[in-house]
Amino acid sequence: IFRDGWRNLHTSAPCEIDLIARLDGVAAPLRIRRSWSEDATEPGQAKISLPDIEALGWQQSMDTYRPFLTANDLGRLMSSRPSELFDAMAPLLAIEPVTDAETRLKNLRKIYDDRAKAVRSGRTVLRTSLEEVDDDRARTAAKLLAATRPDLDAIDHLLGNDDEANPSTATYRKIAASTDPASPEEVAAIAERLVVSASALAVLPVAENDLTRLLQMAVGHFQQHGAGTCPVCGTGQLDQAWLDAAEAKLGQARHATDARREADEAVRSARRDAARLLTFTIELPAGAEDLPTEVRDELAAAVQGWQSVAADCDHQLLANHLRSRYATLQTAAERARNAAAAWLRTRHDAWRERAADLQNWLTAARQVRQEEDVLGLLKTALTWIKLAIAELRTAQLAPFANQSQQIWEQLRQESNVELAGMTLDGSSTRRRVAFPATVDGAATSAMAVMSQGELHALGLAVFLPRATADASPFRFLIIDDPVQSMDPSKVDGLAQVLAELAQDRQVVVFSHDDRLPEAVRRLEIDAVIWEVTRRSNSEVEIRKNLDPAERYLSDARALAKTDEIPVELRSPLVTSCCRSALEAVLHQRVRALRIGRGERHGDVETLLDSAKTTTQVAALALFDDADAGGRVFSYFNHKLGPWAGDAFRACKEGVHGAAVADPERLVGQVTQMVEAVR
Repeated sequence: IFRDGWRNLHTSAPCEIDLIARLDGVAAPLRIRRSWSEDATEPGQAKISLPDIEALGWQQSMDTYRPFLTANDLGRLMSSRPSELFDAMAPLLAIEPVTDAETRLKNLRKIYDDRAKAVRSGRTVLRTSLEEVDDDRARTAAKLLAATRPDLDAIDHLLGNDDEANPSTATYRKIAASTDPASPEEVAAIAERLVVSASALAVLPVAENDLTRLLQMAVGHFQQHGAGTCPVCGTGQLDQAWLDAAEAKLGQARHATDARREADEAVRSARRDAARLLTFTIELPAGAEDLPTEVRDELAAAVQGWQSVAADCDHQLLANHLRSRYATLQTAAERARNAAAAWLRTRHDAWRERAADLQNWLTAARQVRQEEDVLGLLKTALTWIKLAIAELRTAQLAPFANQSQQIWEQLRQESNVELAGMTLDGSSTRRRVAFPATVDGAATSAMAVMSQGELHALGLAVFLPRATADASPFRFLIIDDPVQSMDPSKVDGLAQVLAELAQDRQVVVFSHDDRLPEAVRRLEIDAVIWEVTRRSNSEVEIRKNLDPAERYLSDARALAKTDEIPVELRSPLVTSCCRSALEAVLHQRVRALRIGRGERHGDVETLLDSAKTTTQVAALALFDDADAGGRVFSYFNHKLGPWAGDAFRACKEGVHGAAVADPERLVGQVTQMVEAVR
């Protein structure tokens, strides 16, 4: 069924196919019907009215022996991928349990092999990756992986190293952990305190300490001796009024002293805080060389500028220095911390990622080490079973190969290619069917030297033993157009092969080529030939295919009896059919005589093509000489009577001669002539 145009164009319903088969031991025939509804668009949409192939248990046998061969299948049989022909032939050998065991062993070995290959390739990739990481652990791991058989325990120990003892790591971690001495707001507050406290101190009067002490001594004298003359000057009076005034002055002096002391302490406190700020720095010891140069230079310049003034300098200069320089110092310090943190992250992340990969590889590597013994046993088993399968294939294939060779010998008529057997070679993706051959004694592969026709013949030689195997439950064979690309000699061989196969099975052949029916008739093979003709409106006519001469005579009789057609119109049609009948039997005689005595088919056909006239064809058939045309009329007159020459002339002249008065009489005469030629 073709994918497109598979339905009758003019009668869409009913659309169905019936298969009637007879089963051994079952009296009633089996009918399997597939039918399609009017709206079905695909062949696969058929409805099955009775048990299908699977229900009958035929599916496996159908796949293995496949008694059908379409023209496309025949072409693909030799042009498909080598593995496809291998797969088609392998089930015939009946060694599936052994090949299945091999497949299971291969699948298991592949699992182990894939793991081992993954570990080997992973080791190479991981080693390259580790060499790119600036980390002592990574360098150690890369060195361990350089060994053909790495020390897995050493790698496991390395993965437990936390990197805390590495000096470079400690240095960068110290830089990253450093902090600023104060926030910008706190620095600004210290500068402000310094200015405010210094300004307050500057406006406070300096305390008169000597006068205050003298006044304190006088008050003490008054309190001890009471009122009286001043002991110092001897003139002034120390009385209650004087005492009140003196105590008031002492209070004012103490207040001024306290205020100045507080202001001075405020200045000292601000300077101490400023001095603490000025001591801030971030050291870049050995081991921090990987910090970017611009970061290192910026930090050094910022620290140098920050420490360029003394804590006891002018308060205003110091305050201005704090305000202007701290932001630069803080920015440089922050960049240094960020750079150190980035170095640590890169180092940590790079190792952490590689460490995770290394751990995964280590787990897989330990599993592969544990499976090494099993893998060795698998390889040994596969070596043994491969040899066993090769021996079994050779033994099981021998009957098919021998039959295939016999069929090829019959089909290869006039071919100089001799088959030297058939073998199933290889496995997996390299499996193929090999056809060793010789050409004029030189060894070669049949597939490399065969013509298209020879390849088709070889395809039949391979297909037919498969389809007709003794184990096949099918006693029929259906082949579509096996004659394609065959030369006439091979068609004869095909007819003989099919005749032998038909001794114990039903053989059905479809062909558009008349050479096979001609060979069947010429070789006198017992066969029934049906002719399928498509008439108008897609009407199909099926009738027995007669001998070509008989078919032309049958058509001539029918035309001669068609009274509805005037005789002057019937006459040229009848004479044309009679001439075709006569030429057909003459061609048959030439082929039978010449091919029968061993002449090449091609040479015989060339000779027939060179006979341009009916007379030349008759001379070739009757006298084996195309130039003996002058003897043809006397031959027919002598053998059949004087009318025979006239009948031959009427056939020869055909539509260009005079109309025949009695077409039916001419048909009868030509019928006798055809029998005489036979």
